[in-house]
Formats: sequence, structure tokens, C-alpha cells
Amino acid sequence: MISSPPFREGVKAAVPIWIAYISTSFTLGIAAKAYGLHLGEIVFMSASVFAAPAQFAALEPLASGKPALQIFLITFLINLRFLVMSAAIAPYFGRRKRSALLLSSHLISISTFILPYVHFQKQSSELAETESIEERARNNFHYFLGLAVSSFSVWVVGTGVGYWAALHVPSGFEEGLKFMLPGYFACILTAELRGKSALLIGMTSFLAAVPGALLNADWGWLITALAIGTLGWGMEEWIQRESR
Repeated sequence: MISSPPFREGVKAAVPIWIAYISTSFTLGIAAKAYGLHLGEIVFMSASVFAAPAQFAALEPLASGKPALQIFLITFLINLRFLVMSAAIAPYFGRRKRSALLLSSHLISISTFILPYVHFQKQSSELAETESIEERARNNFHYFLGLAVSSFSVWVVGTGVGYWAALHVPSGFEEGLKFMLPGYFACILTAELRGKSALLIGMTSFLAAVPGALLNADWGWLITALAIGTLGWGMEEWIQRESR
């Protein structure tokens, strides 16, 4: 399988993902060190979670000793989108073994989903006369594995290298490194702030954050986040209905 042309093609297609993953995983490793995690812990997290938003979101609760159920809910809700992505891409793999599909679903991220999915959609309308549907499905699966396995490896190794680099940061800089976490989410939020509804939700979140945290030190901020998220979803649904 590793020597198959589709697998090698997938590895080549993953190069842009590697470039993005190197910087993000490196930052994650540095942030994990700043929050007091051990090397083995953050590397294991990268291997078992493989999702930057969920991993970054879990750092502060882990460091501050938040309840395990709370951390589980955070990562579960953030990663719930991968269930939809897995269901969308699975038909392109044909009749693969369930165990193979289950293991490969762990390699789904936004990047490792979008590139293969677009690639498969383009190919679906260009089925070669000499290639059966089952052969195309097998080649699709090998292509995905080449792209996803190599990207996964870069992510895990990059996390470890980032942590190693943080070990050599002069003392006194660790507090500054903690700003990488809010900075990461600020960049994501800024990219998504489009239209009046997004700005309104952002302002509401800003105003509700402190009262929510004061209401309950452990669960207040999570309940506030869920309430704001539900409000945002409701506003988007209402706007779409009004525009029809």
C-alpha cells in the first residue's frame, strides 16, 4: 500500500498541510510547556486527539485542574464536526473493512478532509474506462491514507519539537508564552467575524464572559459558551429564513 502510486500521490498533495501543521504544532508544544504539561502528555494528546482547536482549548482547563467531565465536553463539542466529515468522505472508499474505516476516521481533520474530498469529487466525474468503481474506491482510500498519515506524523513530531524548543526558552518568558493560546483563538475569531450578526455575538460573548465565570468558577464559562453558541446558531437560522 505504501508503495502504491495513489498513496505516494497523497503524500505529495499533503505538503501544503505539512507547512501549516509545522507552525501550529510547534506553537502547541510551546504553549503546553508554558501550561505545565509534560512532553509525554502533550505528544500523547496530539496523537490521540489530532485537532488543534480542541487541544488548545484543553490546555488551560488541564493546567488549572478543571473537572475531567468538563474537559471531555469541551473537546467532544469541538470535535463533533468530524463525525459529519467522516460520514461525507466514507462513500468514496467503497467497501473497506469497518476496522480500517474506524482507524482512518481518527486521521480526519479539517485539512485532511477538504483536500481529499475535493480531489474525489473531481475524479468522480472522470472515471477512467479501464478502472472499475471498486478500483477507484481502493485508490481513493490509499490516497487519503498517504495524505492523512503523513500529515498526522508531522503534527505529532511538530508538537514534540515545539515542546523541546520551549525547554530552551530563558526563564521568565513562560508567562509570555501563555498568550499564544488566546492569540490563537483571537486569530480564528477575527477570520470568522463577518456581518453584523457575528459582531453582535462577539460583543455579547465579551460582556457575558465575566458574569458567567463569576456565577460558577468551574462550569460558568462553559455554560456561557454553550448559551452564546446556541444564540449564534439561532440567529443564523433566523437570518436564513428571513432571506428566503
